[in-house]
Amino acid sequence: MNNKKRPSLAWLPLLALVSGCQSLEGEREGDLYHAPAGAYTIDLGINTFRGEVLLDERCTRTGGSTTFWDGNGRMFRVDYQQAENNPMIDAPRFASDLTLLNLTLNAYLRKVVAKSDAVGSAEAAHREFLRNTSPRSLFAVISLSVNSDQLEGQPEVEGTYYYGFLVFKDGQRLYVLQHRQPVLAPEKMKTVLLRIADEIEIPGNKRDDTELERMRRMLIRLAPGDPPVEDPVRLCEPVPS
Repeated sequence: MNNKKRPSLAWLPLLALVSGCQSLEGEREGDLYHAPAGAYTIDLGINTFRGEVLLDERCTRTGGSTTFWDGNGRMFRVDYQQAENNPMIDAPRFASDLTLLNLTLNAYLRKVVAKSDAVGSAEAAHREFLRNTSPRSLFAVISLSVNSDQLEGQPEVEGTYYYGFLVFKDGQRLYVLQHRQPVLAPEKMKTVLLRIADEIEIPGNKRDDTELERMRRMLIRLAPGDPPVEDPVRLCEPVPS
């Protein structure tokens, strides 16, 4: 993973959802990025991204998040969340997919955006249920009034920014795609997010372990006796507080 300095505005609220990982659990193979636990795979060479793509991967016990910065400093983000028994979403049992999508978006707005000291106000500028996508998706654009005076040691930023969300469910996971634009352009935002959704392969390739771990597994498989059951692929663990 590339640890170059991130562009300014990286501190804005959508990056505050999850704790930093003790180690990066995803894997980058050339232009292919494999998210942890086989959640998805995406080709970073698609023309939606311009130039070199830098990654910032975070995680919780119920999901994970990767922010992609392209060569023009534009921000894209893909989150995946466990659909059931997720304390962030707190969905009732047997909730419909549409209910889950709305609850997920509301949880992001209430527990992430609204809690940022830098956000003076947040308003839904556009919200739309996309019935013709597969899977069906919830699309929204949020207008944020930002003032960084409340944050020490951060670049001075003030004004209005627009965050787009595309939320959908696939299998037992909810996916939240995000993009930031400087102007309100819902159709352009929707096109960008749908393009990324089309390029995401679900499920993705499961990550490889370290070379030492791969050697350990190989020696176990070569040992006499019945082959052992493979260990499950771990989700990222949050940094202990």
